[in-house]
Amino acid sequence: MQINVALQTSHAAPCSAVDAYAALRPKQAVRRAVKGRTVVQESDYAAHSMLLLDGWAALSKTMPEGEVQIIDVMLPGDFALVGAEVAPVAAFTVEALTDITYVTIPLEHVNGPAPEHAELRGFLTAMLVTAQARMSELLLRMGRSSAACRLAYTLLELYVRLEHIGLTRNGRFLLPMNQHKLGEFAGLSNVHVCRTMRRFVRNGLVTNLDDHEIALNDLETLSDLAGIDLTRFREEILLRRPQ
Repeated sequence: MQINVALQTSHAAPCSAVDAYAALRPKQAVRRAVKGRTVVQESDYAAHSMLLLDGWAALSKTMPEGEVQIIDVMLPGDFALVGAEVAPVAAFTVEALTDITYVTIPLEHVNGPAPEHAELRGFLTAMLVTAQARMSELLLRMGRSSAACRLAYTLLELYVRLEHIGLTRNGRFLLPMNQHKLGEFAGLSNVHVCRTMRRFVRNGLVTNLDDHEIALNDLETLSDLAGIDLTRFREEILLRRPQ
């Protein structure tokens, strides 16, 4: 469903891709999709980008026999290059993990002579780099790491990114992904996710709270399990906010 509303704008210098795009296209149509809806289908025609305003979305690939691998999770403010003029085919499926609002960005809206276009291109390029960094970390752990390593990494990545946009509180955050979706992201079966999560809870590393809320109680141990240096990890996968 598409609704015509104005993106929120500010007279201050843009500090995100959403701000930069709103400055260029304040009356751009904002789209909505309900939880579970496929927004983009892998291999379909696509020559646009997607900017997520609110909610969570999964980018995934599907094997011929139906097995799904989530290659990235979009959080509020994230950007995905779905297709390009010389490659107008969607390389992945985009599924709404929650109810979402988003804008599609035609290629012609990115290029232009105005300073705002340069600011927007800068944000989008940087976001592609951080997305590649996330996918590289995930790929590094596939096939060679334990279930504990992969699940610890998944939880930490989501936590660090949500913390950066102010959506955590005392180590807690909403996790609108069931065990099946977590398994698709971490490359694990439901059984492995269930067993590993129970072990994390039993050892006091994680607390499962009500309403899909989770708390990470021991970032240091989880980081050791995931094989990451948390400070360096933040530097690689997060945008640096303008000073």
